[in-house]
Amino acid sequence: MNEVRVLIKNNIKPAKNISIKEVTSVVANFYQIEESKLCEKTRKKEVVKPRQVLMYILREDFNTSYPYIGQKLGGRDHTTVIHAYDKIKNELPNNLLLTQELEQIRVLLYQN
Repeated sequence: MNEVRVLIKNNIKPAKNISIKEVTSVVANFYQIEESKLCEKTRKKEVVKPRQVLMYILREDFNTSYPYIGQKLGGRDHTTVIHAYDKIKNELPNNLLLTQELEQIRVLLYQN
């Protein structure tokens, strides 16, 4: 199963250019929250996790810089983005649900 995940992660890359807006839209729809909420300064649990997942995907899949991600998501400091990325990255090996959520989001992003 881990080998399959590695293969999927390494082989599913965007076939077209995908904007931050499109990624934000997919993540917001997946978690059933408004896109605008991802950029707000709220710390509500139902918004924090999707925002961190969004930051992780932007960094991991699109190699977007930490400062740029922070700027696009409500003017956050780059250290906030680093924290979000590290939190999701460290949680993935131990959280099967989170891993499945990321895989589903990536399928939604990269389907033709």
